[in-house]
Amino acid sequence: MSSTPLLPAWVVLPVAALMLLVVAVHLLLMLKSEMPASRKRIRTLNGWIMLFLVPVGAAAFGIVSPGEPRLFVLTWSIVIAMLLLLIGLAVLDMVNTTRLYQRERDSLGDHLRKSRREPEKPDQ
Repeated sequence: MSSTPLLPAWVVLPVAALMLLVVAVHLLLMLKSEMPASRKRIRTLNGWIMLFLVPVGAAAFGIVSPGEPRLFVLTWSIVIAMLLLLIGLAVLDMVNTTRLYQRERDSLGDHLRKSRREPEKPDQ
């Protein structure tokens, strides 16, 4: 077993710091934007999970070595679990977007049907 991490810390940690900054800025900008509440909740949770995943992933790649098998497996298990959670949230976001689309489409259809039933008003 190797007593060194998979990648050198001097490579992993700056990239992780940059990723944390990008995710945090994205999360802050998204919270200020207008979007349906259900979409905002899902994407906010996704952003928070990414904020936790980046340092754990950085530790898995650049700090924990395979020479410490128990810690190595635990760290990678957490990374994999968080990635699966992110994929699940992405699927949930996709289903929610489809639901919002169908609701908007139905609303526009109702509006169109109502406008067709109303008699036209003569120009004055």
